[in-house]
Amino acid sequence: MPTVKEIMKPELSIDVHKTVLEAAKLMKTTNRGSLTVVDGKITVGIITERDFLTRIVAENLPHDTPVIRVMSSPLVTIDADTPIKDAARIMCERKIRRLPVVEGGALVGIIVSADVLRQLSQKSRTEEIWEALTEKHQ
Repeated sequence: MPTVKEIMKPELSIDVHKTVLEAAKLMKTTNRGSLTVVDGKITVGIITERDFLTRIVAENLPHDTPVIRVMSSPLVTIDADTPIKDAARIMCERKIRRLPVVEGGALVGIIVSADVLRQLSQKSRTEEIWEALTEKHQ
């Protein structure tokens, strides 16, 4: 069974004291939909596109608002060796689209719901072989 480690992407972080404008610029230049928020070496939250809409735009917050004020916290994480199906279940239950990945307590990446769905929708090798075999015998 494929694990989270196989589909995760490297995560990008921003310091808690940076502004939402700095976060938006970093997300734009790196083509990311989220950034984990760190205080020193400790990951304390995540800021997502949704946070920009529901907390910054909707509340008309100034561009110099610190990301710590609008980040989502506490952070829900998943172990890198967790099966992708379990990650999908957690994301569905928690109603989240991004899930930071940890290994040995350290943040090592992130998975997003689109990648999870893409992986789960692919046929397994066994299914492909079975289809190829049954097509030849029809």
